[in-house]
Amino acid sequence: MKTGRAVRTREWQTDMQPCWHRLFARLQAPASLSHPYRGLGGEIEGRAGNDLWPPGPPLKLLARGAASLYGLGALARRRAYDRGWFKVKHLPAPVISVGNLTVGGTGKTPVVACLARLLLARGKHPAILSRGYGGRAVDVTRLSDGRRIYLKPPEVGEEAYWLARALPGVAVYTGPGRYAAGLAAWRELRPDLFLLDDGFQHFQLHRDLDIVLLDAEHPFGNGRLLPAGPLREPPSVLAAAQVLILTRFMAERHQDQLHTIQRLFPDKTVLTAAILPTAAKLYPGERSEALAGLAGQPLFAFAGLARPGVFEATLGDLGVDLKGFRRFGDHHAYSRKDLQELMEAARDRGARALITTAKDWAGLGENWEAEPPLWVLEVEAQIADIAALERLMESLGEGARGQGPVTNQGPGARGQGSGAGGTGVLACGSHGPPPPTLPLPPEVAERFQELGVSGQFAGDLGRVRRLLVRAPNWLGDAVMGLPTLHGLRDFFPQAEMAVLAAPSVAPLFTGQPGVAEIIDYPTGGGKWPRLWELRGRYDLSLALPNSLASAFGLWLAGVPDRVGYDADGRRLFLTVAVTGRQRLAGLHTVYYLLGLLQAFGEVKNLTPPALYPAAAEVQAAMELLGKPGLAAGGPWVGLSPGAAYGPAKRWPPERFAALGALLQEEFGARLVLLGGPEDRSAADQVKDGLSAPALDLVGRTSLPQALAVLSRLQLLITNDSGLMHAAAALGVAVVAIFGSTDPGATGPFTCQATVLHHPRPCGPCFKRTCDTDDYACLTDISVAAAATAARRWLGDGEK
Repeated sequence: MKTGRAVRTREWQTDMQPCWHRLFARLQAPASLSHPYRGLGGEIEGRAGNDLWPPGPPLKLLARGAASLYGLGALARRRAYDRGWFKVKHLPAPVISVGNLTVGGTGKTPVVACLARLLLARGKHPAILSRGYGGRAVDVTRLSDGRRIYLKPPEVGEEAYWLARALPGVAVYTGPGRYAAGLAAWRELRPDLFLLDDGFQHFQLHRDLDIVLLDAEHPFGNGRLLPAGPLREPPSVLAAAQVLILTRFMAERHQDQLHTIQRLFPDKTVLTAAILPTAAKLYPGERSEALAGLAGQPLFAFAGLARPGVFEATLGDLGVDLKGFRRFGDHHAYSRKDLQELMEAARDRGARALITTAKDWAGLGENWEAEPPLWVLEVEAQIADIAALERLMESLGEGARGQGPVTNQGPGARGQGSGAGGTGVLACGSHGPPPPTLPLPPEVAERFQELGVSGQFAGDLGRVRRLLVRAPNWLGDAVMGLPTLHGLRDFFPQAEMAVLAAPSVAPLFTGQPGVAEIIDYPTGGGKWPRLWELRGRYDLSLALPNSLASAFGLWLAGVPDRVGYDADGRRLFLTVAVTGRQRLAGLHTVYYLLGLLQAFGEVKNLTPPALYPAAAEVQAAMELLGKPGLAAGGPWVGLSPGAAYGPAKRWPPERFAALGALLQEEFGARLVLLGGPEDRSAADQVKDGLSAPALDLVGRTSLPQALAVLSRLQLLITNDSGLMHAAAALGVAVVAIFGSTDPGATGPFTCQATVLHHPRPCGPCFKRTCDTDDYACLTDISVAAAATAARRWLGDGEK
């Protein structure tokens, strides 16, 4: 997920209400009349107030006609989604929406912050998804990851920024398509829940809990729809919500409204909330003062809110000697001229200082160096009987869809913020116990449903006792196939599983849950006698590679039921073929291989890849890393400058050397060079460019030894290689550099990764060598960019 600039998505925004708001805001006219809330047959009455509609008399008929058309469109849109005519998408964790029935002014942002704090206090890790209205960024944007704020207004809206600033520990993502924003947050952070800011009319996204806020003073505005009134939809649509909250509630004033709402909606949880000032800070200097200190002070106020009158009334309640009040439109972008006029007005009227809201302070860029000084008033929501709301949210956690993987891509990587089911990632646990079984991401599950199955099983699947899996020959593919083994065990818990694997990858399967036997698959002519020896031993087999030879080998082994993808002309040797594999294009290879299990039924879950080095190997690795002659105390960092596929996957060795030397100097990093014998030349070039000695293990370790060494590293910096996938499965942080291949399909399947990828118009070409000999997709990746990525995982910078 990119920060600092937006990421283009393909999801069109269909929620046009902000446009209506801007278009018809000019129709608003001051009014102090009493208006019946016609949407509920006049049962609730209240003062409309200066912050509400209706338009003035000359435009009243025009506005009412437009409101009728708007109402028909709004209801038709909601019904189209209710009836399934338009697609509703599901995020992989529960979604709690906080929305309004009217346009603005109900305290939505403070309530979202209140719920986020409540979830944090209960040990949850929520992410807020905001439309980001008022900011320049129009695409999916990571505003905050809970540790660091990446953007400020005017790039992002002031409300979203205020949430990020007020809620350390809570991620905030913005974008018109909240599904795409949620997937982007999921790739990087795997939140427990999503809080949807202003989501009651965002029908494209499934919500598990809909909370709708109603202003206690006038719950339904003047009873009319936009543009004749502030209603986005008629009050009857509240039937779709589970919780209604009357905000800005004062018991002595609004008890009748509360009783009426409870009577009209007896099946809803109806709560109340107060929006109360909590602090005041004076700038420049950020001096805090008790709210009582504002009493009697001559101040000039200004605000850009949907209902600035509420702010004015709050200042009156605090006893402020208000010398003047300047109102701006909601989400106003303050100019230098605006500020100059405000300061002049304050001086002319004898004000000692100005005062504004925290939202407007965010819009000002949190900067004030002028005279007179500026007070900023902070507010918080306090929800009465919050235990009832807490119980509802806890029930969501118990029934959560869980955690569906998607991957943490680096700058420029394919799939970031796109919402496509491209790469996937999951838990960043260390090596040890098996990772949890997680539900599939919805997009992946939908693609799996498009696969077909051709042929039939010869035997009774319920009586399968012996399974044989033909493993891929490449290290990375073998790692990415581990979830398929776990899934196969779930379908056949009664069966013993054997893995037929080339010697180069066979050690990967040691210690894998459910694997009872590992059979070496010799290279050359020796494989055919080995396969013949297996005849009659297995009931069912699965070919993970797409090759003709893998299917022929299972036929030669005499396995009665042989399953694989319908590929490479091998249908003759399979009894059951999974068809339609083209529909999985763009998915990570982990999901592609897992899709084979659709032959046995619906695949719903995924167990992420994990490796388990033997204790003796790990102990030997620790002794190897403790050899004299290396720097002590710094983090262990691995450099893997090779890649078996060819030079189009290899970042220049001199850049690995420059990066390693920088990390040695900056962190005291202890470097380990890793790779096979074919990487010897690249390793020698890296060693020559380092400023301090490194442990050179290139071509000098077996696979079990290499895995054990990897397990002790803090970071591996690598090309797209098998070691990259192994490190990810060991829970080691990875900086992965991609050239001619596609990180969306073969990127590290972990959330502890940064992928550096500068795609070119000609890529991904999947070629071993570059046609133009400039290898620009690799050489465009600078040492500085790689160093920045490494710092995130070595403690100097946010991950």
